[in-house]
Amino acid sequence: MNIKKHLLLCATPTKQKCFKGNEGQKTWECLKKTLKKFQNDPCTKNVHILRSKADCLRICKNGPILLVWPDGIWYEKVSPEKISEIFTSHIINGRPVEKWIFKKTPFLNSPRY
Repeated sequence: MNIKKHLLLCATPTKQKCFKGNEGQKTWECLKKTLKKFQNDPCTKNVHILRSKADCLRICKNGPILLVWPDGIWYEKVSPEKISEIFTSHIINGRPVEKWIFKKTPFLNSPRY
C-alpha cells in the first residue's frame, strides 16, 4: 500500500493545559467523514490517506493540533470548519493552508509504508 499522507489529530484533551471541551472530538468526527467521502470517490480510490486520533502530540496549547506526515506541517486550533479547507487545499492539492500553520518540520528521510 502506498500511503500519500498520514493525518494525526490530537483530539482528546488529557492534560490541564490542553484545549477545553469537546472541540477535538467534533473535529475528529468531521475528519473521519471528510476522509470517508474522499475514499468513496472512484477517482481517488487508489490514493491512501491514513488518520490517527492522538491523545497527545506534546503541543499543549492552541489545540486541537493536526500534524500532516510526511510534510511535517503542524496546524493549530483545528476545528470542523477548518478541516474541509485543509483537506482540499493541502491533502488533495498539495498547498498547505499557511494561515493556520504554526510549525514546519518535514520528515525528509521518513520511510514510506
